[in-house]
Amino acid sequence: MKRILVFCVVATVIFGCGKDNFKTEPTVEIKSIDPDVVQKGQFFTLRAIVRDKEGDLQDSVILVTKRYSGDILLGVPDTLKYSIKEFGSPIRTEVEVSAVFSYGELRDGFIFQNLENSDRDFAVGIIVTDNAGHRSAYVESKKILLKKF
Repeated sequence: MKRILVFCVVATVIFGCGKDNFKTEPTVEIKSIDPDVVQKGQFFTLRAIVRDKEGDLQDSVILVTKRYSGDILLGVPDTLKYSIKEFGSPIRTEVEVSAVFSYGELRDGFIFQNLENSDRDFAVGIIVTDNAGHRSAYVESKKILLKKF
């Protein structure tokens, strides 16, 4: 009886400690959003690392842009969906996401953000789905300031 009990305890410890090895959801780590203050005509960049243990990062990146007045969310967040293939990484277990935004001037190849009526805080969130349809947790950047002029 003692052998069976010891076996059950050892099996529980082994399988309990290895549970992270079976995690199927991708993870997102926001590295930066720069600069901290953006004026008309300037660019700002969001950089993040997306990881997936199965290596099937071949589906989509969803960027969620939010505008704030202090801590109050203004309006409905904008949702922008991109294929992860657009970020050009051959390694599918880890992909660097770099999204460049243009503030106040429409320019080809950049994510456009309209001018505000007054200065506003701005943040970008990311959700990633892999080929199997697993979704990462929502991760949001720090806030930056969009200056009217």
